[in-house]
Amino acid sequence: MRKMFLGPVVSATCRICGKKVGVAYTAMLAVIPFLAAIVFSAFVESFLLKAALWVGGFITTSAVHMRWVTLQAR
Repeated sequence: MRKMFLGPVVSATCRICGKKVGVAYTAMLAVIPFLAAIVFSAFVESFLLKAALWVGGFITTSAVHMRWVTLQAR
């Protein structure tokens, strides 16, 4: 879960080895599903559908980030 808060310029100290780790700039692409959900929700009138889009976008972004974004030594 800590990896979700890392960014290209935000690093953290590894709990195992004590070195600094971060993620690549390409990790920012993982946020595309959430941004798309925000854009599409602007065209939807139903609050429940808007909420479903936001939650679905967040879950998809989280899954992509956890599965395909790798840590890099800094």
